[in-house]
Amino acid sequence: MHTEIRSPIVTTRQGRIQGLRENALDIFRGIPYARPPVGSLRFRNPQPLSPWEGIRNAVASGPASFQMNLNNTHAVMAQVKRIDPGVPGVPAWPAYVGKTYHHENISEDCLYLDVWVPENAGGKKLPVYVYYHGGANAVSSGSFHLEDGANLARQENIIVVRPNYRLGALGWVHFGLISDAFPEAINLGLKDQLAALQWVHENIAAFGGDPDNVTIGGESCGATAVSHLLTYAPARKFFRRAIIQSLSPFNVWCTQNQGQAVRVAEKYLSLLDISSPEALADIDPEHFLAVQNVLTRFFHPDKNIAWRPLGGVVDGEWIPQHPAEYLSSHAAADTVNELMIGFAKDEWQFFRGHTETLRHGGVQDVLDVLTPIYGSDGAQQLYEGYTELYPEHREPGHILSDIMSFEFFKFSSLKIARHFTRLGVPTWLFQFSYDLPGWGGELRAVHTGDMPFLWRNYDPERLSQWPAFDGIDIDELKHSAGAMGNYYAAFIRHGGEDLWPKFDEENQAILRFGKEVIPQKRLLEQEEKLFSAVGIDSVRQLEERLSQHLEQAFKE
Repeated sequence: MHTEIRSPIVTTRQGRIQGLRENALDIFRGIPYARPPVGSLRFRNPQPLSPWEGIRNAVASGPASFQMNLNNTHAVMAQVKRIDPGVPGVPAWPAYVGKTYHHENISEDCLYLDVWVPENAGGKKLPVYVYYHGGANAVSSGSFHLEDGANLARQENIIVVRPNYRLGALGWVHFGLISDAFPEAINLGLKDQLAALQWVHENIAAFGGDPDNVTIGGESCGATAVSHLLTYAPARKFFRRAIIQSLSPFNVWCTQNQGQAVRVAEKYLSLLDISSPEALADIDPEHFLAVQNVLTRFFHPDKNIAWRPLGGVVDGEWIPQHPAEYLSSHAAADTVNELMIGFAKDEWQFFRGHTETLRHGGVQDVLDVLTPIYGSDGAQQLYEGYTELYPEHREPGHILSDIMSFEFFKFSSLKIARHFTRLGVPTWLFQFSYDLPGWGGELRAVHTGDMPFLWRNYDPERLSQWPAFDGIDIDELKHSAGAMGNYYAAFIRHGGEDLWPKFDEENQAILRFGKEVIPQKRLLEQEEKLFSAVGIDSVRQLEERLSQHLEQAFKE
């Protein structure tokens, strides 16, 4: 009979908690960091917790934020059809994702975090890693199994903290811009992320962590959270280093201007068919998911609009100005001591299950996707240039994926690195280059494919839930994951010195993580030249073209 072993009791500012001791770790799950944002607190800023009496059990992760899962898909899609009968059925889970993002336990009551602590950490002042999950601000959680913090914490003597935050309309549709009924409903998800970070600052010493040696990190939209926290002055005292993986706030799907955010909020009201914004307080959360699906279908990767109706908005306070402007100013120099930026070689292949052009499109289909952004001549020039650069990618859809991977991920990563390097912030870049075998090998080194590597979560049972890893050589994976994880952990512990060469304008060093670890100079130079040849030399230029294209889509 299995007997649970309880962890030592930890006294936080809000009260005492006790978790479980598992495999040389003390794990505390489901710790609240703010009051439940339900009832009268829906669309309110995260509210401070009241102290509790006695010892709170911290043995089970809290609910994930309300989101699509395998249980509610049919009900939500039935509502989608009622809202707009012309909207085709949305595949909630592409074939290569499988059950990866399914969360059984979902709720509006979601502001919880999990903490993994090496045993006997008390008083040791261990380094701390606070990680914000990805999922397009629509799915996933701090307890997402492929990013479980146990192996990283145990093997590297690091405390790992993973918070939930509000997703979907509850956290990322800015109703405060269109109604006085909910004036705080602007950037609520970002406010949750900061509240969790503040909780860490105030409480992590009680677990044996060092509040002055905190690294914040995130992947996909979690990386956008990190980027926004870099620009928010009140957050600066809460972290020392930052890791940005596979996305940046420069993208229109991550940072909206107020005009775009107002249109989204108004569209929600229209599609929900409610008489006044006050009625939002009583809407069933599944209705929000239905509208979210309708809006997502308006903006499709086939149309070169990698945009979802869920992102931060430039409000002058929490996001003071567009990150492309803010990060290029000297005001950003004191936001972080050291910075690591990563991206995957084939980011855009993640959308292969969403778009016919990537899977079956011909040359003209690809040119039709590119022309609204780059013009007919620019589209042709880009396509031909990438065909020469990647002759092994013979399918037009693969060439489009190469272009979009640079357009939406690598280009902005390169520009962020330049901004911070010019400001004197030591910056390191890496590329995930390990081609995954699943789904016929079509995904290659895909967006999010690096997560099991960096978290060292490579047990077959866990990986079996993501078909992208079907057929992978576990021993080879362990070897590569060990190498990647070592670099990752070393940066969290003490920074990037002595890991690999820092990024600078002369060498533009990027470390390639594949079956082997290879540093390479000027890895992205040729792609950057191709974009420069079609008039894209800055993130601002690209963002303006994409925004104009998005504005046209709104009109249509």
